[in-house]
Amino acid sequence: MRIFFALLLLASSAVAQYATNLTLPKNNFLQGEPLVATLTITNRSGADVIVGGKGSRPWIQFQFEDGQGRQLSPVQIGSAEPFTLKAGGTTKHTVQIEGQSSTGQLGTFYTTAHIFHPISGQYYATARARVNVTDAKPMFDDGFGVPAGFPQAGRARRYHAIVFRDIDSISLYARVVDDRTKEPLVTQPLGPIITSIQPRIQIDAKNFLHLLFVVQPTLFCHTVVKPDGSIAKREYYRDRDGSRPTLVMTGTGAEIVGGENFDPAKAPKTKGFRKTSERPKE
Repeated sequence: MRIFFALLLLASSAVAQYATNLTLPKNNFLQGEPLVATLTITNRSGADVIVGGKGSRPWIQFQFEDGQGRQLSPVQIGSAEPFTLKAGGTTKHTVQIEGQSSTGQLGTFYTTAHIFHPISGQYYATARARVNVTDAKPMFDDGFGVPAGFPQAGRARRYHAIVFRDIDSISLYARVVDDRTKEPLVTQPLGPIITSIQPRIQIDAKNFLHLLFVVQPTLFCHTVVKPDGSIAKREYYRDRDGSRPTLVMTGTGAEIVGGENFDPAKAPKTKGFRKTSERPKE
């Protein structure tokens, strides 16, 4: 599990508890997809609070329950390094939970985050958020053996590539499945996809999965997935003067032929249109 912290300095009056809020980036998830949650915590206890640290109690506990109100095993999250929630301050914390711990089962679920307050020894709960877990038929399905150097080398696995159509978005996912049990082991979101151009998907000689797909008009993404489901590489290419990027397999892997390598981080920012009310009067 990975925890990333972004501090938002705001003023707040102090009372005897936390004020908490839980938000999810969406409500619909593919089975096994990691769940990313954002917690907003205002420390109203009147004193600085130190949470986390080696040997300390988990500072967050996520409680899941199904549509019938039955509680599932809680997910506890700790922090190896202590950090301070300033008195009267508000902090935002983005937490990622492994898919099998949160979205491993199909159905509708509800989750509540409980934040530990060490001074009182109590957990303060957020309002609950809805999590809809669904699945989709893969557009690509092919088997491979786990190569040496990866856990469970020699085991039979399958790569799936799945196009997931949500209410207002279409995304591409890569999944690693146990070939014997048919259970998904890792479900990895790869980002938005434009389906008007069929993605190119191949397994190379090292049993890495290569996917070349369109993310924006004239912009292609080449993503490489390792046999353990993690991302090995992600690069972008532009369709330049009619030269469309193409995935070509080689004896040692794969390469992109055509197009132009593109770094989104270095792309110039374009100014949007100003609202009518913001334009100067003639």
